[in-house]
Amino acid sequence: MDAALTGRLDAPIVLTRLFLALGDTGKISSLLSRLESEKQATGDQLGARRLRSVRDLISRDRSALDKMRDVLAVLHGEPTQPTGVETSSVAAAFDAAVELSPAASVALYSLGDSTLLGAATQELLALLRTRGLITPRSRVLEIGCGIGRFAQALAPEVASFFGIDVSTNMIRVARERCANLPNVMLAVTAGDDLGDHSDGSFDLVLAVDSFPYIVATRPGLAETHVTECTRVLADGGSLAIFNFAYDEDFGTSRDRLQRVGEAAGLSLIAAEANPLRSWDGSFFHLHKQSPR
Repeated sequence: MDAALTGRLDAPIVLTRLFLALGDTGKISSLLSRLESEKQATGDQLGARRLRSVRDLISRDRSALDKMRDVLAVLHGEPTQPTGVETSSVAAAFDAAVELSPAASVALYSLGDSTLLGAATQELLALLRTRGLITPRSRVLEIGCGIGRFAQALAPEVASFFGIDVSTNMIRVARERCANLPNVMLAVTAGDDLGDHSDGSFDLVLAVDSFPYIVATRPGLAETHVTECTRVLADGGSLAIFNFAYDEDFGTSRDRLQRVGEAAGLSLIAAEANPLRSWDGSFFHLHKQSPR
């Protein structure tokens, strides 16, 4: 609620976090209405307007939260076991989720709305541009490309884009979205490594909310992927990770990535807990040094 009142996060992500915490639209509406009234009573009109903007999202499309509930049940219905989960189970979950709602399956905070998803996608791309991570010469690999939203958005700005995902249905939707983009290639992956790609073949490896599933699959798989990213990156290339693990706090993920990165030959040069307004994901930038 502090994020809503200060305007640090946009209304859709605030509503998503309330939904994850309360799981009931009636409770959410009552809470927002009560807090809005309190803010009005104290003369905080800006705070009241911000709370109202979150409540208005519920009224605009009540079916959106039903989609979120269904997708959430598919993707996170069972708690992760200590021994991890099978990659095939992750693939099956995303196969089912994309059939329910393509937008919500890749970003629950989009509320299943393609317009909200597009705006969030553009904000993330703006961060990549600002950090100098994409140029017209960039060869990009995305791990967990989902429905191809970044492939579609980045294709006009980079030399080539290769997206991989464990979900056959995700790749099917991505191919439909990117059918007219000749510099985009998409493929289903087993999720074990990046063995289909040659050494030094990419300038940027992008992973948006995919590493949490890699971390949860089995011990050591995340370390394998970071090592593989080092191998497929050209000298001077970068690995950009948005969210590393759901069951770790930001500091733990930062320290872990620094250790894993150094062991693999990457330097952690940036780590930010909440760099975006449209999504509260964390950001980690690891860099492969050029030989002297």
